Amino acid sequence: MKYDELIKHVRERTGTERAEAERITHAVVQALADRLTGDEARHMLSQLPEPLKSSITVTEHAEALTATKFVERIATELGCPPEEARARVHAVLATLEEALTPGELHDVLVQLPSGYMRLVA
Repeated sequence: MKYDELIKHVRERTGTERAEAERITHAVVQALADRLTGDEARHMLSQLPEPLKSSITVTEHAEALTATKFVERIATELGCPPEEARARVHAVLATLEEALTPGELHDVLVQLPSGYMRLVA
């Protein structure tokens, strides 16, 4: 999936303008990369388009974030209520579900606690 297409999907799912959709996407993908091990984050990013993948910082160790803490982090970063942050996280994760190969999506999901499945579904 090309960058413009990815952002278009997030924009449509969130009802936001392009700049905000980009900000949402970068925040969620960065938080997700922080939640994954370094190798898995790099594998995920390898399937995402520029300039998204090069704007994400990868650390070697996964940050222990529950799904609730993940949403709280996004709410704080985006300056929105948790309910809105949850919807924005869902929009980005649904778009990543389309952008990643099924095998890579599976590899990402197995590293996340079960609470994250509510954010994807």
